[in-house]
Amino acid sequence: RGRLDCRGCRRHRTLRRFFSFGGEEEVEEEEGSEARFFSFADGEGDDARLSRDALKSLLECTDNFCLAKHWLPDSFVENVYKQYAQGDGISLSDFARLERDGLLLEGKLDEYEQAFAAMDIAGTGLITRECLGKLFAGLGRVLSAKELDRIVDEADVAHDGIDFADFLGLARTHLELRETLRYLETHPTPDAGLPVDLSSPEFGPEASLGEVTTVHGEAELNAIIGNGADAIVKLAFTWCRPCKAFWSKFRKYASIYRNTRFVKIVGNENQYCKHYARDVLHANNSPYFAVYTKGKLVRTWYGPQTGRFI
Repeated sequence: RGRLDCRGCRRHRTLRRFFSFGGEEEVEEEEGSEARFFSFADGEGDDARLSRDALKSLLECTDNFCLAKHWLPDSFVENVYKQYAQGDGISLSDFARLERDGLLLEGKLDEYEQAFAAMDIAGTGLITRECLGKLFAGLGRVLSAKELDRIVDEADVAHDGIDFADFLGLARTHLELRETLRYLETHPTPDAGLPVDLSSPEFGPEASLGEVTTVHGEAELNAIIGNGADAIVKLAFTWCRPCKAFWSKFRKYASIYRNTRFVKIVGNENQYCKHYARDVLHANNSPYFAVYTKGKLVRTWYGPQTGRFI
C-alpha cells in the first residue's frame, strides 16, 4: 500500500539550529509536538488552528510516515474534534491536551509493518479474527466472543478484512505498540494453545484435565476458575530456579489428580500477570500456589512442598 513520508507533508516546520565548529556545519533538528501541530494547522502563531480535515490527517500520521489513504472513521475524528476544539478549531494548547491524553499515533513505519507481518500468518495482507484473538490472549487479555467481534467490526473500516491501515487503528485504540513488539519478538510463531476468546473449549469444566494449562493473564485464569471446577494455580517467575525445578512434579500431579485443573501463570509475563501476583495473591515468594474451589480462593502457600499435593 502506498504511503507518504511525513517530511513531505505541507508546511512541515522543522526548527533547525546551525552551529559551526572546525569549519563543519552541524544541523540539529528539533521535531516535537509543536512542529507536528504546525505541519497541519492553518494560520500562524497563536492564531493557528486545526480543522476537522487537518485533524484527521494529523491523527493518521506519525512523525515518520503517513499512509496514502484515509483510514480513520469519520465518526472517531468527529468525536475527537468535538472534545478538544473550541470555537474555530483546535489550538496549540488544545492539541497539547489531546497529546497528553494519548491520542497521537506514535512509532516508525517498520515497527508497525513488523508487527503486522508477524500477525499476517497466511501472507494475505489481512489479519484474521482468530489471529487477533490469540494476540490479545498472548498479551494477557482474553476477550469475550462479543467483545472480540465488536473490536474486529470497528477495526475493519471498509469491511474487507483487517488490512495494514485497519491495524494502525487497532494500534491506536486497543494495542500498545511496544508491548506488542516485545511479545512478538519472544513469540515469533503463533502459540497453537492460546484461546481465541472466552468461548474457547479450554474454559470448559472438564477441559485439559490430566495436564497443566498455561494462562497468560487474569481473564483466562478467571474463566477457568469461574466454571466452578477445583483448581490449583502455580505462580512462577522466569528467574525462579525452584519454580523450574518443581515443574516436572507439578505436571506429574496434574496427571494423577485428574479431577482438578492444574494451571500455571508466569507472574512477570505482562501487566495482567503482574497484577494477579501482586494485587490478588500478594505473593512475596515463589513458587506460589493457590487453590480454588467453586470459584473461590480457599488456600495458598509458597515453596515446593510436595506434602501439600498428597
